[in-house]
Amino acid sequence: MERTEYKPVQVTKFGGTSVGTAERIRRGIRLVQEISADVQRVVVVSAMGGVTDKLLDSVEVSLSEKRFPDHIADELHDRHAAAAHELVPSGERQQLLAILEELWRELKRLLQGIALLGECTVRTRDSILSIGERASAPLVAAAFRAAGEEARHMDARELIRTDANYGEAHVDFDESIRRIRARFEDLPRDQITVVTGYIASASDGSTTTLGRSGSDFTATILGLALRARRVVIWTDVDGVLSADPRDVPEAFPLARLSYTEAAEMAYFGARILHPRTMRPVQSLGIPLLIKNSLNPKAPGTLISNESRSVELRVKAISTIREVAVVMLEGSGMLGMPGIAARVFVPLAEKGINVLMIAQASSEHSICLVVRESDADSAVETLRSAFKRELVYGDVARIFSIPRCAIVSAVGDRMRHHPGLAGRMFATLGRSRVNVLSIAQGAAETNISAVVRDDEVRRAVRALHEAFPLGRLRAHVCLLGPGRVGAHLLQLLAEQHDDLLERVKLNIKLIGLANSRTMLWDADGLEFGTAVSELAAGRPANLDWLVEQLGACRLERIIVVDATASQAVAARYPDFLELGLGVVTANKLAKTLDLPFYQRLQKAAKRREVAFRYETTVGAGLPVISTLKDLVRTGDPVHRIEGILSGTLAYVFNSLDVGESFSS
Repeated sequence: MERTEYKPVQVTKFGGTSVGTAERIRRGIRLVQEISADVQRVVVVSAMGGVTDKLLDSVEVSLSEKRFPDHIADELHDRHAAAAHELVPSGERQQLLAILEELWRELKRLLQGIALLGECTVRTRDSILSIGERASAPLVAAAFRAAGEEARHMDARELIRTDANYGEAHVDFDESIRRIRARFEDLPRDQITVVTGYIASASDGSTTTLGRSGSDFTATILGLALRARRVVIWTDVDGVLSADPRDVPEAFPLARLSYTEAAEMAYFGARILHPRTMRPVQSLGIPLLIKNSLNPKAPGTLISNESRSVELRVKAISTIREVAVVMLEGSGMLGMPGIAARVFVPLAEKGINVLMIAQASSEHSICLVVRESDADSAVETLRSAFKRELVYGDVARIFSIPRCAIVSAVGDRMRHHPGLAGRMFATLGRSRVNVLSIAQGAAETNISAVVRDDEVRRAVRALHEAFPLGRLRAHVCLLGPGRVGAHLLQLLAEQHDDLLERVKLNIKLIGLANSRTMLWDADGLEFGTAVSELAAGRPANLDWLVEQLGACRLERIIVVDATASQAVAARYPDFLELGLGVVTANKLAKTLDLPFYQRLQKAAKRREVAFRYETTVGAGLPVISTLKDLVRTGDPVHRIEGILSGTLAYVFNSLDVGESFSS
């Protein structure tokens, strides 16, 4: 085949979910076929969804039960064979099945060896794990040919050279780039090349793997070597989210990120990314697009040199769980030269990765954060390194605090914006989250706090609320869904999308109560159905409701009182002291004794929350706000004139024109 003229390259990667079934493989093929004809198409594939886990299970069974796991091998064989029968016509199917059969024979030999020897080296483990990608690539390439495309599969072990650090090998970029360019030099530009993700080879030819998100790494390495126009990663979510949706159900896809923001988020726990993934494309400024193969119309997240967001100073809230804090304390460390080296060198020699560091300016203490699995080893290592200081009391103690998590606010535009750290820690304080340690990078792209693991969800949700990330959120608890309250719910339902689009305000209903029953859901109730569901709610209990409002730790909670209940009005001080805003149409709270009124005003001022009661006088006309504006601008109130009721005014006017009182 003759080589055609130069075409720009697009590297497209499909994860395990995106190639998990025959139908999803077809969907992926259609997505690749939509790429412009003037682009050379390179496709990177992971193993079919769940296959890598099954291969790991097969290793465990071979080790623990000293036998070949027939049931797992048969399941993998049957799954790939079924996909081949569905995707590939009979004429080519036999050749594909022969390739797959050879892989299953190799798997059987390796697993039988493990069962016989009773051990599995990391080298053997990598060879076994490689079979998932080595099976999916020829399957996907054959499916492309069945769809009328010229396609071939390529084993990345022939392209990417690494060291022998099996399990998470380090790439030799110079040699890998040379190999990739040499292999692609003479390929037809119209041909689709399907490359195995995740796997590579060491200098002796042995199989290595690239670790977590290894297939993404494969795609960006190819993008770098081929100077790709862009790299597209198809996964099963709509892009990089503003927080972990397990912690924040309202987390949303971010339209754009800079490489720096993406790398920070990856380091601080964003599962969809790995810091290494960005390095190859960042060096040439190649855009990286994260898309959802199950929802291809979603715009996804574009990662490039600039995030181009002037509104969002904080882009996301990320977490690293299962960490421990290691503390060194002692007055003898003050002014001790080389203290940092004496801490980090022995930890590095033990292979312990330090995730975060904080040191008091007095040098009285040093705080390290490590993986929880490394905590005991880290403490033992440091006690050995400071054995003399511990004996003489220069170091008072070295200990660890287990079951912690790192919570980080990430964003390029945090630079030179004063007050963000204060806002972060004030939010955590209001949410009663105890901060064990803090750190901020010199680049000012993240602020991190260490908290207890059982407080991390509360911390993340509170910070996601405090830094609205483009969508200011307010939580409404409505008391009294009668005529006024029901109309308010109707208005909120009708205006919800407009408020979200026009002013970026997302109003959620979290509580609804009448005198008999109530509903509560901190994750949100439906505006349209809440009233009809109220009859089946729990018995009304104001004490319980106040307790829930205080415990949920959501930002911007507003209690709306549309009742005429004195019992509800009497709880306003409780609402305000909890930091909740109060909006009321209930006249009673403002007509109780003067000390109660003064208590309301003081609580609202002290907690810096709103207390709004405009509709309690003047038939809803803006009398109160107008009067307040006049007073604030220096106009004193000399005299108040008026009548007691708009209804009485109507009655008197009717009498004036001759109507009888009875009518």
